[in-house]
Amino acid sequence: MCFSAEASFIVSGTLSIIGISTIKQTPLKKDWFIAIIPLIFSLQQLTEGLLWVALQNPDSELTQITHWLAGLYGIFIGVIWPVYAPFAIYREETDPQTKRVVTSMLLAGVGLAAYTIIGMIHEPIVASIINHSIHYAHQVEGQQFVLAMYLFATCAPFILSSRKLLNLTGMIITLGFFVAFFVYQQTFASVWCFFAAIASGLIYFYINSQKAAG
Repeated sequence: MCFSAEASFIVSGTLSIIGISTIKQTPLKKDWFIAIIPLIFSLQQLTEGLLWVALQNPDSELTQITHWLAGLYGIFIGVIWPVYAPFAIYREETDPQTKRVVTSMLLAGVGLAAYTIIGMIHEPIVASIINHSIHYAHQVEGQQFVLAMYLFATCAPFILSSRKLLNLTGMIITLGFFVAFFVYQQTFASVWCFFAAIASGLIYFYINSQKAAG
C-alpha cells in the first residue's frame, strides 16, 4: 500500500469537514470531547502531510522544519492521544463502574505522556521514508511494555464504552493496530494512525445518534 502527502492531505481535509460538522451537531457539552476527535486527527494528518513534503524535498528550505514536524507528530501520538482518548471516554461515559476503570486508563495515559516528553527531550524523533510510509525512529518505538500500555490507554476505553458506536470505533482502531504492527512494522506508527484517523469518522454517526435520541 502506498501512502503519500496527498493521501494525508485528503484525509486531513475530509476529517476537518467531518469534525466541524460533528461539533456543530453536538447536542450536549459533555459530547464535545468526543466530537472533537476527528478534528484532532485532521490536524495530525495535516502535520504528516507537511512532513511528507519536507522529506520528499531534501534540498528545499522545508528540511529545516522536518525535525519540528516529526516532533509535533510524536506529540500527537505519545502525549495527546494517551491522555485525551481516556479523558474523552470518561466524560462521555455514564456507567459508574466503567468510569472507574477508565480512570485507571487515564492515569496510565498521563504516565505515558510524561514518559514520551522526557524521551523526546533526550532523543528527538527522526523521520524517514521507508517503503512508501514514514518511519519515526525513537528508542521507545519497539518497547513491548510501552505498546501494551499505549493500547490500554488509547483503545481499551473505547472498547469498554457502553455506547455501541464508540465500542465499534475502538474495536476497528485496535484491529488496525495489530494489522499495522504485523504488516507494516517498520512504519507501524504512521500506518496505524492513518487508519485510526479514518476510523474516527464513525464519531460523526455517534453524535448524530445522540442528537436523534436527544
